[in-house]
Amino acid sequence: MKTEANKPTDSYSLSEWGMSGAKITISEDHFDALNEALTTLVSVSEIEEIFQVFAQSFIRFERDLLAIAFECSYESEESFDEEFFGSVRHRFNVNIITILTAWKSYDDQCNRILKRAINPPEAKEFNCKVRKEIFEAHRSYRICALLRDYAQHRALPLGSFSIGGAYNIDKDDAGFKSKADVGFNVSPYLDVLKFKNSSQCKDYLKKELDELGFEKIDIKWLIRSFAGAMYKRHSKLRTFLKPKIDEAGKQIADGYDFAGNAKDGKAVNLRLCGNGVERDMKENLAAIIQKSFKTRTSFERAERTYMTSRIEKDKQTYAGDVVTQRP
Repeated sequence: MKTEANKPTDSYSLSEWGMSGAKITISEDHFDALNEALTTLVSVSEIEEIFQVFAQSFIRFERDLLAIAFECSYESEESFDEEFFGSVRHRFNVNIITILTAWKSYDDQCNRILKRAINPPEAKEFNCKVRKEIFEAHRSYRICALLRDYAQHRALPLGSFSIGGAYNIDKDDAGFKSKADVGFNVSPYLDVLKFKNSSQCKDYLKKELDELGFEKIDIKWLIRSFAGAMYKRHSKLRTFLKPKIDEAGKQIADGYDFAGNAKDGKAVNLRLCGNGVERDMKENLAAIIQKSFKTRTSFERAERTYMTSRIEKDKQTYAGDVVTQRP
């Protein structure tokens, strides 16, 4: 039997965890408002977590590039046998497939979550619009979107790779040259010809790849550009969702205030109960999401970022030449 609006009923409550926790009855309207706010926060948290998995997979790819370069720097040439190169090949394929799989999870799950959770169809329509914009604006995004299907159905994504050393030469006053330093570069490649000739590569992308005229694409560029495009997509969704997070967080805070006033003390660890279900109502969930929204912002410039440990020959970089001033 439906209760009168705004009247508390035993069917709906805010209950503290534990045997001795307080139970505060609430109205059906209050339950619906808190339930919607909680659904919003949980849903955005799920989307954010999927993006963070993508982000971590990209970071692992970058970390492995550095690790392999390091291994090359301090190993003898005799160590570079078939076993070593096979291990490198496997590591790159694992990293690339993980990135593509994480992206596919994000791409598939965003619409499903937004459709059931947050102001449908507004949120779903916004996500579809942003998805289309990023797809059309970034060639790397278009390539990787199809590379995922290629990796699943046709072949491993890594076509080949090279590990090379490069020297910087110094010349003294007498004109004699000497090696100043040496660095190592690791370059995994996508085999464009093989990819282009697969059924997973659509006609529009085949045309683009033909116009580029490359037989290989450096996967470092491809993945970094893709990561930057993915961040731009997710950043737009963060901006769209932030006001909804703020409002939902305020609803949850008001619920805690209501329960605290009803029990004449501070309410902690509340559960929202009603319609036969109990949902944990974490007080700081909105703050956790807002904090997460501030992470990975550097991904936007991923295509223009690389790591190096090369010493710059400026005397200020050498210990003993710099006087440290203490405040």
